[in-house]
Amino acid sequence: YLDASPSPFHAVDVAARLLVERGFTEVAETGPTPTDPGRYVVRRGGSLIAWASDVVTRRAPHPPFRVVGAHTDSPNLRIKPRPDWTRAGWQMLGVEVYGGALTNSWLDRDLGLSGRVAVRDASAPGGVGQRLFRTDDPVLCVSQLAIHLDRTVRTEGLQLNDQQHL
Repeated sequence: YLDASPSPFHAVDVAARLLVERGFTEVAETGPTPTDPGRYVVRRGGSLIAWASDVVTRRAPHPPFRVVGAHTDSPNLRIKPRPDWTRAGWQMLGVEVYGGALTNSWLDRDLGLSGRVAVRDASAPGGVGQRLFRTDDPVLCVSQLAIHLDRTVRTEGLQLNDQQHL
């Protein structure tokens, strides 16, 4: 599950597929809510709701209703809506920190890219569809400034400004 879930959107996709494989029926968020007894799941972006209404006890005065909800919220760097920019001749990708990431742990690592992308799709409402995307190839890196260019790092520690340094 963890290896197949590099982004919150992938995690919801995997969880929904696992539930469907175990007998849940996926329901469109914009469709009617089922009233028949059964097990159902609905997803919306990085959120998932699953519920079950019990067939056996449905005749009781107050039939039980079980709901499990989840919101995937893992620390990550999210690409900004207008991400492309250049500084000192370097092509850069603007990101924002999400979920309380410890940013120094992202430095000087080869990073892949995953998440949800918008694509042109004539069959989708408004001509725009969404797809899950993932590459584990090392396509990105958040480089740390060389130590001789940051003389205060030894006395003050690493001070990262999320807007300027990531």
